[in-house]
Amino acid sequence: MTRTEIAYFSGTGNSLAIARYVAERLGGDLVPTIPAADRSRPAAEADTIGLVFPIYDFRPPSCIFDYLERVQDIESKYVFAICTHGTAAPGRSLKRVQAAIESRGGRLSGGFAVPMPHNGVGCGLFSDTKRASLLQAWKGMAEEICEYVLRRDRGRVDSSSAALAMLSPSMLRLVPVILRFFGALVRRGSKGLGLTASDACTACGVCTRVCPTENIELRDGKPVWGDRCLTCFACLHWCPEGAISLGGLDVGIAPYHHPDITLADMLAQRGPASLPQVREAAA
Repeated sequence: MTRTEIAYFSGTGNSLAIARYVAERLGGDLVPTIPAADRSRPAAEADTIGLVFPIYDFRPPSCIFDYLERVQDIESKYVFAICTHGTAAPGRSLKRVQAAIESRGGRLSGGFAVPMPHNGVGCGLFSDTKRASLLQAWKGMAEEICEYVLRRDRGRVDSSSAALAMLSPSMLRLVPVILRFFGALVRRGSKGLGLTASDACTACGVCTRVCPTENIELRDGKPVWGDRCLTCFACLHWCPEGAISLGGLDVGIAPYHHPDITLADMLAQRGPASLPQVREAAA
């Protein structure tokens, strides 16, 4: 009997929503790849492997490559990948995954880019109508991907020009906030634009437990960030008080998470031990 494993990373739920849909459709196991996840068992003890992840700066999160390094006998497996992206096009993200798989003797049979609501700098500038249209379209795309996998098709790996993506209407809309961001970066330096919490913070602990790299801890009733940030913005988007920002600067980031995904779903990436404490803190 063949087995399928859908390995995912998600910060705001976009990739998790697709991963869960694909796992249910293909009858596969849903497995988190976040750095804080349990790694006590070997990766991908399955015949079919699906990778689902967002892209940051035209690259997959590092944990996707870490996961691939733990896959045994990858050359015998049917591997496909799905990247989710906002305003930034996928670029060569899937090609990078393809190269990593081929370096170990395997093959990427399919690579697919699925647009989802943008959740980075400037995401608050996009209308509810635009967001709703993307949320309406992704299931159709996911279904097409599942049909591709069930047929055991091979050969498609989506890619695009990062340079051309920067000239798209969506990216041009972000120019004012991007200029504001880089202006602040020049004045303050990178440390001056780190994630920070305002006085609205209630020390509920949600950010510390939703962080996929365990990069946040509470000190004197305030979150403090370490140096393992993946810029997934999970802490910012899942904060129940909206207290987290980039250095207190207004760069158009409005709290967002995929409507089909709950905080409990996100915390399941870290294991059940995180759930009771956060529920008590958020009660």
